[in-house]
Amino acid sequence: HCALEHGGSAPVIVEADADLEAAVPLIGKGGFYHAGQVCVSVQRVFAHHGVARELAERLTAYAETQQPGDPLLAESAMGPLIRPPEVLRVQEWVNEAREGGAEVLCGGQALGETCHAPTVLFNAPESSRVMQEEVFGPVICVTSWTDREEAWRMANRPPFVFQAAVFTRDIELALRSAHRLKGTAVMVNDHTAFRVDWMPFGGREQSGLGMGGIPETIRDLSVEKLVVIRSAGIPG
Repeated sequence: HCALEHGGSAPVIVEADADLEAAVPLIGKGGFYHAGQVCVSVQRVFAHHGVARELAERLTAYAETQQPGDPLLAESAMGPLIRPPEVLRVQEWVNEAREGGAEVLCGGQALGETCHAPTVLFNAPESSRVMQEEVFGPVICVTSWTDREEAWRMANRPPFVFQAAVFTRDIELALRSAHRLKGTAVMVNDHTAFRVDWMPFGGREQSGLGMGGIPETIRDLSVEKLVVIRSAGIPG
């Protein structure tokens, strides 16, 4: 038996009626804590065109409060990436998106050898690596949409199936997105990195194999065995 936990490029759908005041700190935290080095970090945010620009600007203001630095220092809101080559890789992906037409609202550059500035991109090309692969760094991509079907299609395009989220005040819209998004878990009005130890947690397709969680792990790492007793042959 084998269980694998890989990564993803977690999508978030933001509807026109979303409470942005509540959503922004949650989305920002989900994208920037641990410098984005979480398998279910917020990476791709698909926002209704009526709120997309405002959301991106609010996320930019949030990102500018996330000062990277030595995690042992109180003033550091965000630590380094795992090794210097990862800083260069994230920088390369951001530059690629910029050259393809993405608007860099904040960040977009390395800070020394080990840190990368928290970055917000607006309308990055769908084909760019920051939209199709796991960036595993402090980068949030906000994309504007007018057609919800198209938003779901873009959210589901990468070969990852892990956690997703939707922000809306409309429970019907929330449940429709939960049904349509390719996620093993969908958070409503919370970020994609939400987790408690006793909930099922795991990915499918390129995001992993098997589900974590107490009963889920027991089931996945066990085999069933049947015992049949003919009671007439056993003295009472």
